[in-house]
Amino acid sequence: MKVIIVDDEPLALRHLAQELERIGGLNILGQYRNPQLALERITQEPMDAVFLDIQMPGVNGIELAERILQLYPHMAIVFVTAYDEYVIKAFELNALDYILKPIQHERLQKTIQRLGKQAPLEAVAARNADPENGLIHSLRSLQLELAGQKPLTLRWKTVKAQEIFAFLLHHRGTVVKKQVLLDQFWPGIDWKKGITQLYTTVYQIRKVINEEKMSVQIVNCDEGYLLEMNGTRLDVQEWEANLNTAPPLDPETLDVHLSVLQQYRGDYLSDHHYLWAETERIRLRGKFLQHAHDIFRFFVERNQLTQAVSHYLHVQKILPSEEALYYELMRLYAKLGDRFSVEKQYDLLVSMLRTEFDAQAHPAVQAWFAQWKQKS
Repeated sequence: MKVIIVDDEPLALRHLAQELERIGGLNILGQYRNPQLALERITQEPMDAVFLDIQMPGVNGIELAERILQLYPHMAIVFVTAYDEYVIKAFELNALDYILKPIQHERLQKTIQRLGKQAPLEAVAARNADPENGLIHSLRSLQLELAGQKPLTLRWKTVKAQEIFAFLLHHRGTVVKKQVLLDQFWPGIDWKKGITQLYTTVYQIRKVINEEKMSVQIVNCDEGYLLEMNGTRLDVQEWEANLNTAPPLDPETLDVHLSVLQQYRGDYLSDHHYLWAETERIRLRGKFLQHAHDIFRFFVERNQLTQAVSHYLHVQKILPSEEALYYELMRLYAKLGDRFSVEKQYDLLVSMLRTEFDAQAHPAVQAWFAQWKQKS
C-alpha cells in the first residue's frame, strides 16, 4: 500500500516513518512538513492513505483532509495528533482512524490492519484516485489531458455540444434542470423541438465521453442532468484548492507560491467567450491577480527587482490585457535604469489598448511616462 505522512514536526515525522517501516507492507511515497506540497503530491500519484497531523501552522489538518476527500472521496485518512478534541470532527469526515501521540506500536499495527481490510474496497473504486482518469483543463481552453500525454482538444460534433458539456462541468455535482438548459441554449424555441435538440446534443456529448474513455458521466435525474467527475481532475478546482491551502508567503514557502502561480494557464474558459462563465472568470482572475501582486510585493520589499520583473512578465504573458501590469513593469524598469524597456512597455500598452479596446492609456500612466521622460 502506498502512503504519505504529513506532520510539521520533524521528529514526529521521522518517528512515524520508522514505526511504519517496522510494521512493513507499506510503501512510504513521501514525508512532508509542508501540507501544500503534500496535496500536490497526492494529485500527481495514486496512493491508498495519508497519515495526517491536525495541528499545523497555517493549515488545519481537518481542512486539508476535507480538501483531499473532495478530490479523492475514497482516500483513507489517518489522523495522528496529540489532541483528542478533534475526534468527532475527524470521524464526521469518515476518517479511517485517529491515533493519539505519543504513538504506540501496537496501536499503529491495528490501524494498518484496518487499512489492509479497506484496500479491497479501494480497489473497486480505484479509478476514483487514479491519474489515468485524466485531467480536464478549463483555464484558458477546454482540453483533456490523459496520463503521460499532452492536453488535447476534444472533437465535438457541434459547438453547442462543447458548450453544454462545459456548462455541465461548470455545475458539476449539481443537477441542472432540462428547462434551464433549454432557456440557456434554445431560448424562444418550441419546447418539443428544443427538447429533441437537447436529447440529441446530450447523446453527442456522451459519445465523445465514451470515445475518449473519459471517466466522467452524465446522469439523468430529477428532470435534469448531473455531471459526475468519478475521479477525473479539474485544473481550476486543483488550482484554487492549492491557492486556498498555501502557507503564508515567506522565503521558505516562496517555491510553493510560485508553483501555484504557474498552474494558472489563463482565464477560465476564456478562449470560448461563454457569457454564462463571465462571473466566475472575473472572480478567479481577481484571486490570481491578488496572488501575483502579493508575490510581486514580496520581491520588491526585498529589493529583488530583477525577480519582480521576471515574475510580472510571466503574469503579463497570461493576461496581456491587464493595463496595471504594464505600468508596474514600467516603474520597475525605471528603477533598474532600463530606459529601452520602459519605452517598450509603454509602446506595448498603447498598442494593446488601441487594438483591444480602442482606448488610450489611463491619464495617470500618461502623466507618469511624460514625467519620467523629462527626468531621464
